[in-house]
Amino acid sequence: MRRAAFTVGVLLLTLGGFLYQIRLAGALPTMREVMPLAIGLALFAVASVAFAGGRMRFVLSRPWMHYAMAIGLLAALVVFGRRYRGGLYLPGLVNPSEFVKLFVVLFTAGYLARARNEDGRLSFRSICMLVLCLGVLAALVAVVRDFGLLAQIGITVVAMLFASSWGWGLAGATAALAAAVPVAAFPSGHLAVRMAVWRDPFSDATGAGWQTLQGLAALVSGGWLGKGMGMGEVHAVPIVSSDFIYVALAEELGFTGCALMLALWTAVLLLALWPATTAADAPPSMEAEAEELLSAGLVASLACQLVLNVGGVLNALPMTGITLPLLSHGGSSLIAVLIACGLQNANGGRRGARDR
Repeated sequence: MRRAAFTVGVLLLTLGGFLYQIRLAGALPTMREVMPLAIGLALFAVASVAFAGGRMRFVLSRPWMHYAMAIGLLAALVVFGRRYRGGLYLPGLVNPSEFVKLFVVLFTAGYLARARNEDGRLSFRSICMLVLCLGVLAALVAVVRDFGLLAQIGITVVAMLFASSWGWGLAGATAALAAAVPVAAFPSGHLAVRMAVWRDPFSDATGAGWQTLQGLAALVSGGWLGKGMGMGEVHAVPIVSSDFIYVALAEELGFTGCALMLALWTAVLLLALWPATTAADAPPSMEAEAEELLSAGLVASLACQLVLNVGGVLNALPMTGITLPLLSHGGSSLIAVLIACGLQNANGGRRGARDR
């Protein structure tokens, strides 16, 4: 029943987002736009079925393979990437960073489940190795200058540390905050522009702050019930179909429509966590630990992506360039999120988090 409800929620968001993209385009989708949806839904179905039962353990038993894939994708982006609209893409506007998020979650879940001492505690040596590996990955992300990806990975890993150990989770959160302070205090390049817009979008109202101000104007004009589907002036917001699709929804469907969309996403995330929270008395094992951490990581990553996008659009947070999952235009993002949802659908989540 839970899996069916989760699947229905994911499909509603995916198909709703695709139909709204057609409305924004004002024309029938091309094959180039349909292909990511078809591939994503196919991989969602395959992941939901192929890794169900005990087969997820095979995936989680190879953490270093996932780490190598994440490093390889970032290295390819550094060598072959071309900048477009502030982001770095491979030929064909493929954004491999969307898949890096997934590989980092798989690596961290598998690694932490195997990093415990005989007494069941995470060793200091194991944590140091994890920090070193993630530090190398973070350095590559910094070279790519994708600070939205860096923030999402950092928050996700901290959430997984909390799921594994409250002590190491607190230490990880402290370290992440300590690393973020100098970056936020002394930003450079594109990050400095986004921080300046966040502090005062009116300081460059016709330049860097234009998109944010137009988005806020659309949010306000929508009111509680919106102007009606197809009645909004959504194209006044630059690149509205991507990062700023939330403001288009707000203008046409109002606060009520956005609240319903966020409620549906919240329900999907709660359904994703349900197996772990309802199986807290299951006997502990390395495999169950890995499955639990995978569940925590996937949910944390999706929730973080949702908050960073909506918070950035509302100017409550600096814009990160992160898409609204399943709704924003973006083939790589859609496929990666659907794969993550498929893995979560297949994952059994044998037991709840236990403080070590």
